[in-house]
Amino acid sequence: MVRLMKNFFKQPSSIHQLLTRVVTVAAMLSPAVAYSQANFLIWPIYPVIENNQKAVAVWLENVGDSPATVQVRVFKWSQDQHKEQFSTQQEIIPSPPIVKIPAGTKQMIRLTRAVATPELKEHAYRVIVDELPVATDDQNKATSVNFKMRYSIPLFTYGQGIGSGSNQETQKQNARNPLAKPILKWNLAQHESKDVLEVSNSGAMVARISEFKSAGQSFKAQAANNAYGYVLPNSKIYFNLNADLKNQLLKNNLLEAVVGSKKETVTIEKQ
Repeated sequence: MVRLMKNFFKQPSSIHQLLTRVVTVAAMLSPAVAYSQANFLIWPIYPVIENNQKAVAVWLENVGDSPATVQVRVFKWSQDQHKEQFSTQQEIIPSPPIVKIPAGTKQMIRLTRAVATPELKEHAYRVIVDELPVATDDQNKATSVNFKMRYSIPLFTYGQGIGSGSNQETQKQNARNPLAKPILKWNLAQHESKDVLEVSNSGAMVARISEFKSAGQSFKAQAANNAYGYVLPNSKIYFNLNADLKNQLLKNNLLEAVVGSKKETVTIEKQ
């Protein structure tokens, strides 16, 4: 068991491998091991590291009734072939990477940038917080099966000359850079024998799309290959396309997107 858990703590090469390893460990654990019944509040849910910052703090609060041990990992996030891609990296270091959080308490996790983000670039990461199995003396619970929780939040870092736009300083920086925004285009396409809406982003900043608008009608944005609705810089993502939106686009070629936490409406040009 000790050898198994040591291998478990090693960084996997992908999120898929991490998920596989979690299932394997859960299947091999003895009946004396149970999963934490903790629940967490995590904030901020959209952390950023601006170009003049070295780190950002993320807080985990255990609002459940039991202590929990969590592991924090940060994966490089990209999009290729219209799909999410995750890989191990050493650019962002979480500290502490493993910590026990008693019920009713909170813990700060510091995400430190070890490698500078290139000038005029936005880099994307996914912060994965996993609950780890903890031993229990309650044999009555040994027969119960509980899956541990996984939390995933985005992290964006910025190089000189570009910023998140969440404050006046970074808004002024971005105003001097014509690429410091998402630049979106759309196209109708086919994916796995289904009609889809392809959205590309040639700008230097991410777009998180929650809604599409066309000819006065609103349509929920649901990405075909990811649950987030993000289109990263220099990437393309497929969105599900319902019949009503398709008909509107065929009629007028007009499409807008509601993006970001401020729900700004931006025009998407036809590709």
